[in-house]
Amino acid sequence: MKRENLSLAGNNIYLDRYGDRVYYNVFDKNGYVVSEQVEQKFRLFYYRYSTIFIVMILLGDYFNSFQNTLLVALVAGVLVELYFRLVFLKKLKVIKNFKRERKTSKLESLINSKEKEKVIIKSFAYVLLSILIILNSIQQSFDSILLILSILGSLYSFYIGVINIIALININKNK
Repeated sequence: MKRENLSLAGNNIYLDRYGDRVYYNVFDKNGYVVSEQVEQKFRLFYYRYSTIFIVMILLGDYFNSFQNTLLVALVAGVLVELYFRLVFLKKLKVIKNFKRERKTSKLESLINSKEKEKVIIKSFAYVLLSILIILNSIQQSFDSILLILSILGSLYSFYIGVINIIALININKNK
C-alpha cells in the first residue's frame, strides 16, 4: 500500500519500501513507522523545539527574567523529549536497523500534495507569524537576548513561508 501523499517530511524522515513515512531515530538506529492515525500527534512532537521556542518568545515577558523563561523552556523541552523517546516512539511500529535510503524533502512533499489552497494559507500564515514575532518583541520591549531569539524565530518562520511560496509556484507550473 503506497501512501506517498502524507505531507510529513524533513530531517530524519524517510520512505520505506512500501511508501510509508518512517522517522529514523539516530540514537537507537531504528525506524519508526508514522501511520496516518498518528501523523498529527507525531508532527507536534517532531516540531517540539520550534513550538517550545515560539511559546518561550511569546510568553517571555510574563516571566520575571530571561533566566526564568529559559528555565521553563528547558524543563518543558526535557519533559517533552522524554515523553517522545520513552513513551510515544514505543507505541509506533519499529523497523530494526532501518536503512536510510529514500529521504523526503518538505518542498517536494508540498509540491506533490497539489493542495494549492492549503499551501497559500500556510505561506501567508508563516510570513505573518514572522512579522508578529518581531512586533511582539518590540511591543513587549524585550532585552537583547530575547530580541535576538525573536529575530531568529522570525527568520525561521519566514524561511518556511518562502518554501511554501516556492511550492505554490511549482504547483502552478505543473498544472
